[in-house]
Amino acid sequence: MSIDGALSVAHMCAGILLFFLALGSVALAVLIAVKPGPDHANERLRTRANTFSLVENVVLGFVVLTGVVAAWIGPWSFSELWLWSSLVAAAFYSFALVFVTKPARMAVAEGSSAGKVGMQVNLQMVHVLLLLVVLASMLAKPA
Repeated sequence: MSIDGALSVAHMCAGILLFFLALGSVALAVLIAVKPGPDHANERLRTRANTFSLVENVVLGFVVLTGVVAAWIGPWSFSELWLWSSLVAAAFYSFALVFVTKPARMAVAEGSSAGKVGMQVNLQMVHVLLLLVVLASMLAKPA
């Protein structure tokens, strides 16, 4: 297998892993939202959700790195719209995961209103939908 093929497989596998990690984050967000408030079980769930978030960011960095390297050694130009839109979506995903979703998760675990609890779950769902859009743009790229 060539380096280009191996890089493509690593990129695809990491993207699928990122999608499943995002689904796991949704499941943890729902579990946290079941009983919002200060609770020992919620503390453990929040710790797991924060760990999932960290792993998501690391895997996202790997996906971006392998994607940029594949574009660099592959037949694509860096001026193509699908490549830049995917990079911007990945940057937005990481930024929102750290600076929007994590504070919302922390507020829910400390006891919060029903609106904030629902918003935290909605934010996780938006992350999954954003990953689906990025995945679709990767599959629709020119051959």
